[in-house]
Amino acid sequence: MIFRAIASFVAAAFALCPFAALAQDKVKIAIIAASSDIGFYTADAKGWFKDAGVEIEFIRMDSGARMIGPMASGDIDVGTGAISAGFYNAAERGIKLRIVADKGRNVRGMSFQGFVVRKDLMDSGAVKSLADLVGRTVALTAPGGVDSSTLDRAMRVAGKTFDDAKTVFLGFPAQMAAYENKAIDASIMPEHFRSQAINKGLVTELTPIASFRDNQMVGIVTFSEKFATERADIAHRMMKAYVRGVRYYVDAIKDAKLAGPNAEDVIDIIARYSSLKDKAVIREMIPTAMEPDGHVNFETLQEDLDFFKAKGMVKGEIDLNKIVDRTFIDRAIKELGPYKRVQ
Repeated sequence: MIFRAIASFVAAAFALCPFAALAQDKVKIAIIAASSDIGFYTADAKGWFKDAGVEIEFIRMDSGARMIGPMASGDIDVGTGAISAGFYNAAERGIKLRIVADKGRNVRGMSFQGFVVRKDLMDSGAVKSLADLVGRTVALTAPGGVDSSTLDRAMRVAGKTFDDAKTVFLGFPAQMAAYENKAIDASIMPEHFRSQAINKGLVTELTPIASFRDNQMVGIVTFSEKFATERADIAHRMMKAYVRGVRYYVDAIKDAKLAGPNAEDVIDIIARYSSLKDKAVIREMIPTAMEPDGHVNFETLQEDLDFFKAKGMVKGEIDLNKIVDRTFIDRAIKELGPYKRVQ
């Protein structure tokens, strides 16, 4: 009788805590430690990953391109970052990765990326519009990056072509130094680098990216094939917690600033988790727009892929329908319900 009573108590305890037995389900997430990783930071800080029976290990990397190899081998479960030609070339080589959710986009009125120009060129009137970038040196982060596709769109809007600008490849910290030395004329800069460069008097924003490419999805969440198939239930639970984190962040945005009811909490989380520690800068910068239901913008992904193929950066036939996997987001939204903003 005593043993039956103990067994009944243990069974009841697990019934009340359905994820108790799953507390050791570890998920390795590669991040670049940017403020746009906030959905993951918030889900971790608020305990929502833990509630889902998931233990998170953040692995910091300096680019999305470096995540591809470890994801292909299954050493990393989840990748973050910007879309690139390298991602599609990996797919062409048989490395199966899945785009599963949004992680940041530019929208009108809240474009976290800006087309910036060296301040002296703007002040003198040498550059007044995108068309004036013909023959100018524009810095991009890397060959085949999404900013290449964005530059192409900018030049076509101005009646020019991608090749009318001279491109060099520099990371954002290096771009700051290059502006000081007058080695570059323009670049596509995201926050927080955008605000820092403007505040230092190095650049002036020529135009927000969303002014010519509204609702452009820049950041993506990707799953390794092994994680998506062999650990699908864990992946579903992790995605649901991630969406909760994104929604909490979106609720903190008011008038294109982190000024909503829970803004100070979000600012504190960004300062604790990301490489950006200055809370004053976080308060003033333009936040990354995110889709609170996590849906992927298929249209801008296709635009980027078409550009990569046109420039010979991607040579194989890539079908986005075989790479974009909506099942994880769809299940999360079904369980959570559509997003409703906190008033």
